[in-house]
This record gives sequence, structure tokens and C-alpha cells, in this order.
Amino acid sequence: MWTRLLIIGAALCGCAPPPGPAPAASAPRLVVPADTALVDERVRVGAEGLRPGEAAALVVRWPDAPGGALRSVAWFRADEHGRIDASVQAPDSGSYGGRDAMGLFWSMERDSGSGPSTPSWAPPAPLAHEVELRVDGRVVERRPLVRALLAPGVRREEVHSDALTGRLYLPAGRGPHPLVVVLGGSEGGFDDLRASALASRGYAALAVAYFGLPGLPGELFAVPVERVEAALEWARTRPELDAGRVALLGTSKGAELALLAATRLPGIRAVVAYAPTDAVQQGVTREGRSRPESSWSLGGEPVPFLLQRPSAEWEAQFRRAPPYTLRTLYEASRTDTAALARAAIPVERIRGAVLLLSGADDQMIPAAEGAESVVRRLRAHRHPRRAVHLSFSGAGHSILVPYLPTPPRTAGGFWRAGGTPAGYARADRETWAAVLAFLGRELR
Repeated sequence: MWTRLLIIGAALCGCAPPPGPAPAASAPRLVVPADTALVDERVRVGAEGLRPGEAAALVVRWPDAPGGALRSVAWFRADEHGRIDASVQAPDSGSYGGRDAMGLFWSMERDSGSGPSTPSWAPPAPLAHEVELRVDGRVVERRPLVRALLAPGVRREEVHSDALTGRLYLPAGRGPHPLVVVLGGSEGGFDDLRASALASRGYAALAVAYFGLPGLPGELFAVPVERVEAALEWARTRPELDAGRVALLGTSKGAELALLAATRLPGIRAVVAYAPTDAVQQGVTREGRSRPESSWSLGGEPVPFLLQRPSAEWEAQFRRAPPYTLRTLYEASRTDTAALARAAIPVERIRGAVLLLSGADDQMIPAAEGAESVVRRLRAHRHPRRAVHLSFSGAGHSILVPYLPTPPRTAGGFWRAGGTPAGYARADRETWAAVLAFLGRELR
């Protein structure tokens, strides 16, 4: 899950008014004004009924998180009114530092006292949290808190045809709704996370699977680019979808596919590319291995691709234990400038606006460099639409939607993703705001 992305206004932040005055002589208790919120909304968590200056801990747990339970904790001191408000107070110590309204949520780490959960969470299921108030080492109150990916009224529909395997998320209302075609990365299957979050913000989102499911290629080699075209043809048959207002959104390999497909689809009004590349790359298995074959095909023929050229630095890292840095392989391949030019995605053929998002510390691929190359090529060809690249220091390959736990993304498995927990938290928040603003401008 974790390898598998502008400030939002007050209407989006979901902030509740501050707690009222604490009643005299009340016992310590949690203050959580809402028991359900959307995953990208801010949640106010606090306490009241404490003695002025009294120390207390706020704890958030996610028991069924992917890979095992997660937990965060932050220690505060009550103000002169006996209250704690995590949205305006910085903790004295804990899982995060500084004033951060959602620090308790993005800073959740593995709970060493818990084993893997069965079954574990997967989008678009809601995130079921537990919030605790601890005073003098004991739990004085515990409350459930649900953070939903699906807003009320969002509907999900499975889509299957010879050329299309998709999952449609429709927002509330009759439409016709602007459509975002969502393409996941090398994990295969559907990107339900971003598709469901987009539908909750008013966009129809069609998550398209292009490999890794029954009836599709088992590995990411010679995948037909025409699968994206089939998604648009299908969309034209649905009256609740506005086929004149369509964007593509892809992540990692999905970003590569989105940029490539958009060069052939003049009706695309916008492209959003998380962790993009400027050239067609070799294919990859779901385990991150490769062989000298193109990721994509057109008309049954392989699309020219950049051959990987392992360097001495690449080979040397396997003499030690993981995690390993995949980026090294891609950097070495890019030194062959002639081969890079042959494999370059002809982005100047894209008719719509382009938003590129990268982590400056991406250790999987040189995404920031690839994004800058795309922008340079568009400007060299006097591309008439907006082309923007936003890169975030402290973020790596795995930028997601706001307020999801970030420490698991930096822990490292076989491949190193890069980034820091706080860097990802900022990137998640600001990229999502940028995506919503960009889509709002280009599709509304």
C-alpha cells in the first residue's frame, strides 16, 4: 500500500469551532467534535477538564493499518483553562514536533506491541481510528473516529469489457460530471485511494487497471496504450459523464502512461503526473525486476524505450542488505543521451494543461529531473497551455493524499522510496491542494 498521489480553503479543512469553556470541576475528557470526517479534512482533537499545566497524552491508533497496527502519541500541558487543543498547541514531545493540526494522524508509526492485522485496511474502506486521552499513565477516555474516503452519496461501479477493466466512482448528483481517469503504478490493479478521494470532491473518477488483475497482463510489459483510449470511448456512452471535460491522472508508471496516452488523445484537457518520467522505460514486474522490453505497445508494436544500463554503483549496493536504491539504475541509463532522445515521450503533442508533481528525494526514479525535462520540452515547442512542475524537498516517491501516515513510507523494504515523515506530510497536503485547484481550473 505504501508503495502504491496551494492551501485548501476553510470549506475543505473541516475545522470545527474551538471547544467551549470547560465546566467547573469536570473530569478530564476528550474533545473530538465529530466522530466522522473525510480523510482529507482536518480533525480537531483535544481535551478539557484538566488542571492548568497538567500533563496529558493524546494517542491515535489505527489497528487495521496495512502491514500492522499504527500508533501516534503527543504529550501536552493544559492551558490556564485546563484545556488542550492539538490544532493550535505544539506538543512538548511525541511522534511529531511543532504546531500541526493533523500531526497525530500523519505521524503514526508501527505499534511494536501489535502484530499484523487480518484483514488489513484497503481503500476505499474508511479508516477506523481510536483516540485516547491518557493522564498519569492511565487511559481516562477512548473514542472511535472514522475518516472516510467516500463522501455521502458517492457510488462505485465495476466496469468490465474486452478492452477496459475499470472501477467508476461517481459523486453525488445527476451530472454530467467532469471525469478523471486514474492510473496506478507498478503495484498493478486500481488506484482506489485517489479515485475515491477525487469522487468525494465532485469528480467522476474512473480507476483503470492495465495489468495485474485477471484478464490483464500479469506483468508490466507491452501493455497496450489503447486501454486508456478504450476508457474514453466507454465514457462517451455514459450520460452522467461529461466526455468533453476529461483529465488523466497517473502515478509513477501510471504517470508515464498518462503522458504517453495524452499525446494521442486531443480531447484531454488536463494531465496530472505524480512521480513522472520524460521517457518510456523498460517494463517491470510487480516485484520491481525488469528485462529489456518496453512497458507499452501501440498497435501491437512495442513503443521505443530507454534500455537500462546497470552501473558499477548499481551493482555494488547488492553486496549489502536492503533497502536498495533503484534510482541509481535510471540515472545511469539517462547518460546515453541519444537513447534518451529516442525514447522521449513527445509531450508537445499533448493538447491539455500539464501538472507534474515530484519528491526531490525520490530514490526510486529521478522524477524531479524527468518532470523538469518535460517542462523544458513543452516550453521549447511553445506549448499553449499551462505546464507546471511542483517539487517537494523531504518527499520521496510515495506522495499520497493528505493526512495519511508517513513513517511507513520512509521505513524501507527492498527498495528505498526516499523522503522524511514531515516532508511527506507537507507534500501530501500541498500536492492534493494543487491537484484540486488545477482540476477545478481546467475542467470546470
